[in-house]
Amino acid sequence: MTDKPKQIQAIDLVKELFEHIHGNLGLLRFSVEKLEPNNGIQNNQEAKKWVVIFSFYKTLSSQQPTKYYADVNLDDKTVSVNEIDEKGQPREKKKTYQIIETDKEEK
Repeated sequence: MTDKPKQIQAIDLVKELFEHIHGNLGLLRFSVEKLEPNNGIQNNQEAKKWVVIFSFYKTLSSQQPTKYYADVNLDDKTVSVNEIDEKGQPREKKKTYQIIETDKEEK
């Protein structure tokens, strides 16, 4: 993962989290609406903290996507996320997750 650009790493962490929580539905029409560094410097492609606003369809019968706001920290691989409404206001309390990579060697 470290050879990818930082903004792609941020998107990948969010997608990995939502796939883990929601299964394959977590990636159903997953769409990034906004991606920007969260360190006060615009267009900083080497930033370690990112804001990702994205949406996806929670179920196969969803009429419209559900929108989320995520703060991504690449240093400790944490993703803080909450559902937001059409105006960008939180609908729920922010939840923070840490992505831990493990070697999966099964014998």
